[in-house]
Amino acid sequence: MAHQHEHHHDCEGGHSHEHTAHGHGDHPMHHGADVHVDNCHCGCGADHSESYANNKNAQRVKIIIGTVFFAAGWVLEELTSLPEPASMICFLICFTAVGFSVVREALEDILHGHIFGECFLITVASVGAVIIGDYGEGCAVMLLFAIGEYIQGAALYKSKSAIRALEQKQGFAEPHANSGTERFISRFAKVYTPIICLLALLIVVVPPLFFGREWREWIYRGLSALVIGCPCAIVISVPLAFSCAMGACTKNGIYVHCTDALERLYKSRTGEFAYTDEIMIPDGDADKLAYAMRAAKKAVIIARENVAVTLAVKTVILIMAVVLEQEVPIWLAEFGDIGVAILAILNSLRAMRIKK
Repeated sequence: MAHQHEHHHDCEGGHSHEHTAHGHGDHPMHHGADVHVDNCHCGCGADHSESYANNKNAQRVKIIIGTVFFAAGWVLEELTSLPEPASMICFLICFTAVGFSVVREALEDILHGHIFGECFLITVASVGAVIIGDYGEGCAVMLLFAIGEYIQGAALYKSKSAIRALEQKQGFAEPHANSGTERFISRFAKVYTPIICLLALLIVVVPPLFFGREWREWIYRGLSALVIGCPCAIVISVPLAFSCAMGACTKNGIYVHCTDALERLYKSRTGEFAYTDEIMIPDGDADKLAYAMRAAKKAVIIARENVAVTLAVKTVILIMAVVLEQEVPIWLAEFGDIGVAILAILNSLRAMRIKK
């Protein structure tokens, strides 16, 4: 499982980008470089679209198995008087089906120095729930996480595949340089995730130590905070917004070489940047230039909207998890994270519709 380092592509304008791919074998969240987004920048290191492409059938099977055994475990636990081991066996099968690869990924990331990845947060939260006796909660978190990963991977894969197919006709075969917004989000995630971990730790230890509160309750609240804080929903929509805008340009006969070029077109305001090898506008068509500039503006605005709304929603849920008299279930926190991710994906798809 050695790390593979690849250096790719200097995007015109002096922007040199270095991409690192982690070789993790045939893991469902296989790390690898790809067009536009070499990984999701959330700290997990995974390329969600390539994970979907390479393992979509296996992921479907795991989700189906996990769902069936989770439902069976819940029925046995809540609706029957059978001994606890009966439901525990079902929950164990569910956890193994959807969670084994996530736990393995978290351990591999730790061994390679990537401690605060998304898989680490989910693993701590779900295993922690199991340790304090909430077996169904731990399984629900893993199952919802697997569903969310599948949905996000499918969204990115479909967007990037359409663009890749059209662009390779134009000779754009090299990996593309990420935009400034994507690079900012990548740096942001590296700071944001450790802060969430520290905050969760404080939630766990401060109330019991200084205010005499019950340990189990605040461990539970801290685990909910970890799940709420997972950054993937924040950052996956940023490259998706740019990919959708690039797809809209491609369908209109405008070929954008990299997301960085699209963002710099937005910043240029006047459009003089467009007439380069990075953005190909047939015959200098003024209407197509105006279209490309509208697409660039829309991509940037949507990316910023997604980040702002997602952070706001997560902050509200996090406050609720800490200050409400009743605990916010860990599974509900993960469901909220998936819901925000789906909303961000749907909002990103607006970038595919640019008025002519």
